[in-house]
Amino acid sequence: MKFDPNKAWPYPVLRPRSFGDDYPKAAFEVEIEVEKTSGSTAVTVDTEFYLSDPDLLGLVEQGVAHYVLLVKAPKTRFRNLVESTVPEVTEEFSAGDLSGRVEFAPFLIATQDIVGFRAKGWHRDFSNHAFDITAGSVLAEDEPREYWIETADDDPLIGSVFAVRERVNLPDGFWDYEIADDRIWIVLSKKDYIRFSNARARVNIHQDGFYLICGIYLPALIAVLNDLDQAKDEYREFSWFASVERRLEDLECKPIGSPDANRLLDAQKILDAPFHKMPIIAEASDT
Repeated sequence: MKFDPNKAWPYPVLRPRSFGDDYPKAAFEVEIEVEKTSGSTAVTVDTEFYLSDPDLLGLVEQGVAHYVLLVKAPKTRFRNLVESTVPEVTEEFSAGDLSGRVEFAPFLIATQDIVGFRAKGWHRDFSNHAFDITAGSVLAEDEPREYWIETADDDPLIGSVFAVRERVNLPDGFWDYEIADDRIWIVLSKKDYIRFSNARARVNIHQDGFYLICGIYLPALIAVLNDLDQAKDEYREFSWFASVERRLEDLECKPIGSPDANRLLDAQKILDAPFHKMPIIAEASDT
């Protein structure tokens, strides 16, 4: 059940207005709130379905149609279907189930075969028709929602905001960053991308992971914070913006858009002062 705005159905389906008008005067809308347990990837998802068509509501009341939320987390290869006969649903997911990009796709699904179904709210093109609906068929759908779930073992900001990829034309020894809707991308040459990935894989074994934080993530974060101050409205709707904004607030830093903010200091606060944690500095302080 993947959302396809161009999909053609053999019977009327209630969809967002911009993708279909089988039900011109009805709506199927879903509100989703995701709350992560502090210090963990355990997640509570509160979902509220809004369905206005009386005939479809009648199917739910008869128990032959259910509200459904399809949950997919590619990073953890998790996939689950949450079903309900009531419009308000709370579902808890264990630590490790959801991480990285998570998609929530809402549907109304027939749970039994429905013979000769008619709805008064159909478009007039269907007014003289009736349809046999098989169990498992989609009766209504809303657009899927995507959320980023931070990992428990990464720095919350690094794990939810930054990602790394390669750029063919970038010289070895140099790196760049790109601001996108889903992530802030650290961009490396192909060779350096491999080196960086190998180095990061050893972070849990060696203490030199703080060299990566100070050498790449810290300057990238400083640059991004300055970019946000200059063009706050341009980035406000990006998926990671709220995470950055919330971290600044938690640390009592000046909010995004402040003209006199010290983002060098703020970035070090966000990354928990990584300078003195580099082994060469930590060892020197013990002598």
